[in-house]
Amino acid sequence: MMKPRLKVVLFSSILLFFNCREEENPLPYGQIRIELPTTVYALDSVNCPYSFYMNTAAQWEPKENCWGDIYYPSIKARMQLTYKSLEGNIEKLLSESQDLAFTHASKASGIQEKVYMNVENNVYGILYRMSGDAASGTQFYVTDSTNHFLRGVVYIYAAPNPDSLKPVDDFMASEVIQLMETLTWKN
Repeated sequence: MMKPRLKVVLFSSILLFFNCREEENPLPYGQIRIELPTTVYALDSVNCPYSFYMNTAAQWEPKENCWGDIYYPSIKARMQLTYKSLEGNIEKLLSESQDLAFTHASKASGIQEKVYMNVENNVYGILYRMSGDAASGTQFYVTDSTNHFLRGVVYIYAAPNPDSLKPVDDFMASEVIQLMETLTWKN
């Protein structure tokens, strides 16, 4: 039979061995770190009735009738552009653009409109910014009111979590503003 003193030493050694581990603390949930693309711009090589300065980190994906996407692979975001020639249908296109922007009102907690005018380049439009869980945080249209109409919408391919997507949403809004400010019409 073991001596009581040996039992105490053995029990203390076992207890000390199991209690000398690092204490485990649960970590709080975190968000992924998002690396935004650089902001270097070059004149696009789009063969359409419009031109603009595009981010060199983005890719132009052409579609029919001068529609196209500006894709940002590093942040999985896309700016879809829709071009239409004006043929007496400006009111219809303006109404459709406003309706499409406000279809997000049911999910958005707010919609902000900003009027844009560049008299020198004959570019006029509206920028829509949605806040909250909207599928698209930024939409816009620009026109010269006589010949050209360009509508754009930004999509970020991730679950709409406004907190974690805010840097990407703000970056894409600045990309839209860059496009609107540098857009020129080709006649």
